[in-house]
Amino acid sequence: MKPAADAKNDTSKRILDIAEQLLLTRGFNAFSYQHISSELGVRNAAIHYHYPKKTDLGVALIQRYRRRFQRFVDAQHTLAPQQQLERYFTLTDAYFEQDQQICPSGILTTEYQTLPAEMQAEANAFVDEMRDWAVRIADAGREDGSMHYAGTAQAMGLLMLAALQGGLQLARTDQSVLPALKIQIRALLGLATPLP
Repeated sequence: MKPAADAKNDTSKRILDIAEQLLLTRGFNAFSYQHISSELGVRNAAIHYHYPKKTDLGVALIQRYRRRFQRFVDAQHTLAPQQQLERYFTLTDAYFEQDQQICPSGILTTEYQTLPAEMQAEANAFVDEMRDWAVRIADAGREDGSMHYAGTAQAMGLLMLAALQGGLQLARTDQSVLPALKIQIRALLGLATPLP
């Protein structure tokens, strides 16, 4: 039999897993605790026990994304800039291949004005971390001579983030968007072809 703490953590994780799926397919404002409790087969009170307010759940979700993203970035830090760029692309592809999901930053920025202040603060930090990673890729590529582009690394990183985030939304109606964007980003960076 599982100890009570393990059961509590397991339930909390299952709640986050379901909430994540709902966030990425519907958006934060389009799901309720009823959706989660129905999926889990429990009453709403069980969800409130772990996350008293929906804001608490939203903050926990974003913090989870931030931890996951940081682990992803840390795992790439020894790779060459072009390899990191290709990993960035695979991250985008992974969302699309899961029921045409939009990345969390895309959902959070789309709904930003309607999110509680605590969630806005976490969303800002998350988007900053994603942008900073894209900037570091562009900067390192220019530094090692593998990437050649006009403008600043800051602007190029922002362009990559915005293009891929918007591309996930557009790809829901036209699946050729993401491959075309990846080709164009490589071209803007002076990279002819993807790495094998």
